[in-house]
Amino acid sequence: MTNDTRSYCLVQKLESTLKHAVRLITLGHFGMEVMNPKWNRIYGHVLGEPGSTFWSGPIDRGGKPYFCPKGWKRYSLKVADNEAEFDRLWGTWHIVYHGTKGEFVGAILQSGLKVSTSGCYLKRPSVYVSPSIEYCAHPRYSRIWQKPGSGKYHQLVFQCRVNPRVVSNKNVHPETLLRDKTVLIDPNFTNKELEWVIPSANREDEYITDDIVCYGLMIRSSDEHPDKLSSSHWWSVSHCWP
Repeated sequence: MTNDTRSYCLVQKLESTLKHAVRLITLGHFGMEVMNPKWNRIYGHVLGEPGSTFWSGPIDRGGKPYFCPKGWKRYSLKVADNEAEFDRLWGTWHIVYHGTKGEFVGAILQSGLKVSTSGCYLKRPSVYVSPSIEYCAHPRYSRIWQKPGSGKYHQLVFQCRVNPRVVSNKNVHPETLLRDKTVLIDPNFTNKELEWVIPSANREDEYITDDIVCYGLMIRSSDEHPDKLSSSHWWSVSHCWP
């Protein structure tokens, strides 16, 4: 068996695992027809992992940095008919994340992200997002889920694009989870820029659909509890955990 054949077989196996994980975590609340498998990705921790995508350093997305979401698997959502249409509509928008529970996925896909009416930094109904997937993976935002008997732990985070027009220094805020403020949550970002509060266009709006588009399901699966992962080191000094 050649190296190319081994890589192809590994990718096929991982794609099958991804599809199964998506169905389990989301409890079947949406059909696979809303997915766009061409843009599924498995993000490695280092360069050269078979079947994975990896890069070091930031990629520019609308003037904001986008870093490799190491250790996560991306299941692409079909939001455009082709790559050209996607790039025309959202290619220059910032990449952010939004943690959630699996049972909410269907409603989000149908209606968009629901605004919050209470919470830190809120002056009007808004949606919280973050440029850091690790911040969104905290259990306060992304529920940890385990299938009985499987031994694996799962988490789900939405990958989104947000309109740069609605992002400014006025709605980029510090984290609100740490008890020990000396701990750095994500080495790619300062703690002062981890909560983006995106306001609704109208105070009467229940969902934001024009300025935020959810275009990927990010899934992290691990044999050990997520709080044992090196990227979760900060959970132990955060509020709401354990």
